[in-house]
Amino acid sequence: MNPARLLLLALVVAVPAFAANVPPVIAPPKRAEALATAQSLLAARDPALPADAHNPFFSSAFAATAGVTGPAVSDAAADGAAPATGEARPGGPRSGRDLLAAMANALKPSGYIVMGGQASLSFGQKRVKAGGTLTITFEGADYTLDVVSIDRTHFTVRLGNETYTRPIK
Repeated sequence: MNPARLLLLALVVAVPAFAANVPPVIAPPKRAEALATAQSLLAARDPALPADAHNPFFSSAFAATAGVTGPAVSDAAADGAAPATGEARPGGPRSGRDLLAAMANALKPSGYIVMGGQASLSFGQKRVKAGGTLTITFEGADYTLDVVSIDRTHFTVRLGNETYTRPIK
């Protein structure tokens, strides 16, 4: 006999034997109870947070600096007043250009070095060449500045679309 026909015959004989051991459908009252439990578990819950809850993903200092509002920022913070969380609002700049200027002016390069014909700035133990990046912490937030160019008396940094040139002191 053909192996495929033998397999088909075995399935035809075995399926009713296994079907006899299958329990019947759940009774309607028990099914209704299970559905009610599932609905209560899947119901949307109100994600209301206490007023004094701190959201680590949207700080009020960032909102004040960037001039944005969000769920963790009170209406007073959005209007420019001090945040309701009790944190002091930074007196930082508002525009991207002013922010970059404040960050660049806070940088204190410790030296200007020319090695192999390439100028670089040293910031303590870190040396940065033109085209490199410099990660700094400014007003509690981390920023990555691109060093665009370095010459003997000035260097230029970029953050996003803004560039700023300042003297090496």
